[in-house]
Amino acid sequence: MSEIAENLAGGVAGHTAAQPPRDRSRRRRASRDPAGRTQILDAAVACILELGFYRASTNEIARRANVSWGAIQYYFGSRESLMIAAVEELNRRFIASIAQRHVEGETLEERVEALYELLAQYYSAPAYLARMQIMLNLQSDPDTSAEASAALADMSTQVADQIRRLLTEALGPDADPARNSALFHAIRGFAVSRQLAESIDPEHGRHDDEVRRIFLASIVATERRSH
Repeated sequence: MSEIAENLAGGVAGHTAAQPPRDRSRRRRASRDPAGRTQILDAAVACILELGFYRASTNEIARRANVSWGAIQYYFGSRESLMIAAVEELNRRFIASIAQRHVEGETLEERVEALYELLAQYYSAPAYLARMQIMLNLQSDPDTSAEASAALADMSTQVADQIRRLLTEALGPDADPARNSALFHAIRGFAVSRQLAESIDPEHGRHDDEVRRIFLASIVATERRSH
């Protein structure tokens, strides 16, 4: 998938004692417009969703973002770094969306439903499928750099910390880690499978509320039996 995303800063031009250096800060700030970077990242995600990871070339991403290939090279340096930056941005948005949120409810049913609503917003969104493609392909590619692999691991840890917090709020601080893990994988798998099913058959969503109710009821019943 992609390398570690960083903005590349240019060096200051040399100068002589007779001629003080020119102030280029204004021009640099304009060329490093963060809106352009975000535009490229959004185009990368859209391109992966439509064409797949390997067909989402930097040229195609640049075309969709309405920027030059040089702009991608300036912001990210390489395709690997662009892909890493895309994961980083998607993670940032996810963490920002849940960092101040809490799982609340008097009953286990209420807390499980609240947890589902928080996680499903992310895992049932198309952007997660793009993130998954990037992660899976980069992790399995022997040419992925050590720096990129380390960045992916670090980002996964950041997301896991937030999810662990939500799971603790749902099941309590004394819950077995295996129970927390099972609950998370069940919710994530259900959210992703619904998204995939609806992309194949739009009619699949017509029983959505009932399917969701049955799924959550089965989770609650399993949790109660485990006590």
